[in-house]
Amino acid sequence: MFHQLDPIYKWSLGVLTFFLIIMLIVVLLFWRDVSKYDQLEADGKKREAAIILGAAVWKDQPSPALRERLDKGAELYEKGLVSYLILSGGKGTLKKKSEAQVMKEYLLKRQIPEEDLILEDQSTNTQENLLNTRKILDQHHLKQIYLVTHDYHMHRALIYAKQAHITASPAPVHSQVLWLPYHKFRECFAMIKLHIFG
Repeated sequence: MFHQLDPIYKWSLGVLTFFLIIMLIVVLLFWRDVSKYDQLEADGKKREAAIILGAAVWKDQPSPALRERLDKGAELYEKGLVSYLILSGGKGTLKKKSEAQVMKEYLLKRQIPEEDLILEDQSTNTQENLLNTRKILDQHHLKQIYLVTHDYHMHRALIYAKQAHITASPAPVHSQVLWLPYHKFRECFAMIKLHIFG
């Protein structure tokens, strides 16, 4: 019986190996995209506002990764490169506060004036971040924008920004707290999903 199944086993193993090789090639191609902002810095030009994309919140406090994004946004503001910070992130399941609210509280402690903080607190993913923020930009007549997120996430975020008709200049964050191989690998699959489903 095992002898009879042997050709089927070999065929199945060959098909599996083929698809694994194809998947590896695809991941490597997208790895190039998620790595393209690794060495890039914001261009230093003055713009009207910076969109800071939300990230994980731990017990109503910004996670270390989210603090990195907020510190980058605060840096742009403190250098006089932007006049407003748009904080984008909704409320997850069982969370008391939205990401945007937690971000605001952190930046207030950084002495950023409350009137210069604009909240977008309805989004649950990167695509919604940019679509909802587009409405805020229109309401406040803001057009010259920095986009603040981690470098590995920037390529996909800019694609969603373009889909939302937002022209944004990247201000990538280079993490000191994340294990980047893991996050880049995840981002590769997010890019695959984007290209399949839009």
